[in-house]
Amino acid sequence: MTKRAGGAVDEAGTSAPEKERRYIYNGTPAGGTAGYALRPNRKTVRRKVSTFNIILLLFGVGGAVVLYINNIITINRLSAEINQLQMRCDSIVNVNASLRAEVNTKSTWERISVVASDQLGLRPAKHQPVWFSIDRDRARELGAKTSSVN
Repeated sequence: MTKRAGGAVDEAGTSAPEKERRYIYNGTPAGGTAGYALRPNRKTVRRKVSTFNIILLLFGVGGAVVLYINNIITINRLSAEINQLQMRCDSIVNVNASLRAEVNTKSTWERISVVASDQLGLRPAKHQPVWFSIDRDRARELGAKTSSVN
């Protein structure tokens, strides 16, 4: 009994040449000849994440959180300001509506005629007004100033 590579035991006791246990997946196997150089598989190298990259990532995440919170605070302040301006606008609209109602009540014909007759001594006309035209040449002869408005 002889020991072979990999812990296998040759019970027959013959010392046969070791068979190559490498497989080729794209092409033909090389057979028993080792006429070409086989490259052994390399150990995988695990790249470590540097401390600088971790700190940079933490600062970036922190900055993003600060900007997000700042955005939320700004939005809340703006919404409060919008509510105050909306309330102010509503109060101004209400004041305008009350002023319009007051103008409408004070501009009625009944109120104006009473104020005109009591305070100013005016009374309604009994005749329809008559339109007449002034001859400008005749007015200049009389020495009256004429305006250039037609």
